[in-house]
Amino acid sequence: MRRRVDETAIRLTQPAARGVRSGHPWVFRDSIMRAPAELAPGACMRLADEDGRLLGWGLFEPEGAIALRVVSRAEQFAWSPEIVASRLDDALALRERLLGSAIQGACRLVHGEGDGLPGLAVDRLGEFLLIYKYSRAAEAWLDTLVDVLDAKLSPAGIYMQDRLRPVSAEDRRPPAFHLRGKTAPPEFEVDEDGLKFLVDVTAPVSPGLFLDLREGRRMVESIAKGRRVLNLFSFTGAFGIRAVRGGASEVFNVDAAARSHLRCRQNLAASGLDPQACTPLDGDVFKHLEKLRFRNEKFDLVVVDPPPFSRVGTKVFSALRHWEDLMHAIVGVVGPGGLVLAVSNASKLPEDELMQGLGLGAVAGRRDAVVVGECGLPPDFPVPPAFAEGRYLRAKLLAVS
Repeated sequence: MRRRVDETAIRLTQPAARGVRSGHPWVFRDSIMRAPAELAPGACMRLADEDGRLLGWGLFEPEGAIALRVVSRAEQFAWSPEIVASRLDDALALRERLLGSAIQGACRLVHGEGDGLPGLAVDRLGEFLLIYKYSRAAEAWLDTLVDVLDAKLSPAGIYMQDRLRPVSAEDRRPPAFHLRGKTAPPEFEVDEDGLKFLVDVTAPVSPGLFLDLREGRRMVESIAKGRRVLNLFSFTGAFGIRAVRGGASEVFNVDAAARSHLRCRQNLAASGLDPQACTPLDGDVFKHLEKLRFRNEKFDLVVVDPPPFSRVGTKVFSALRHWEDLMHAIVGVVGPGGLVLAVSNASKLPEDELMQGLGLGAVAGRRDAVVVGECGLPPDFPVPPAFAEGRYLRAKLLAVS
């Protein structure tokens, strides 16, 4: 049994203590039995179980459901610039082992809790770095991280996107802002598996390429040959471009934003592919699915990657509530023996609810569907085993009969 700690330790309930012991990196506010009255954001605090036995150390969060972000389970520990530098070294070494030369293109260099640097992430986009901040606690050591990133990687510039405040379909995120180095051009190319994608590091939602979907894009390329492909919520067309290179017979991209289709054409051209290889369809996904069903159009592969929230006119789509409706509409345009790649990145949607929605939608459309493949986050997005919340991305490949 571990020794008792002093009375300044934050005492946790038994379930929370078990979570910390298993490697879960969060302590929720409602699981704290006793804590000091006032703590500064980012304060490094001892954690103890109900009996006062030492569990480790956590950085204090002043707001929200998460109260502490666990950074060590050692008996003695201090959060310091040296720790930040050491953990960044470990994160970079992991990417070099797993990604090889691809680390120089577009990849995640720091994935928060998975790299022991909680509450933020760092992406490399060519010569530039983009930091995502999710935590008030991280503000206490953000300047240290920027200094270390600058010293170790010598990027052309560093930007940051503030993700502290959750947004709904009615909100707009502010653009990322410049922290250090030279300012980035409005758009520049990054490489992924030999394909080129134009990105904008200041963009408020995504630079133009969702790095966490890399494994899903590779899956689509591997099964696209000879298939007629429909890419829903296509954004800048990355899935469609992979399908084109994979030998798809036809590719249709559906997205509400016409500018997304323009970026897809630019990406195709930059990758040495026919810029007209993807047929663009502007507007609401559900309306296009209904039109395609009415014309008896059939597809061999449908890729659907909806945003957590989207608005087209007065209609709002929520990935937490509308998977059943979406799958029902999709199976109406899937040919015999066709495939559906359904991607969910809604962290609050449990996997069983996603699967139930897919099943209910298929049955409502009088089709049978079975899961024949799946993939998740790529290796540069490491997640502790006990951290279920960190495995937010799910891509399910379904065969429809």
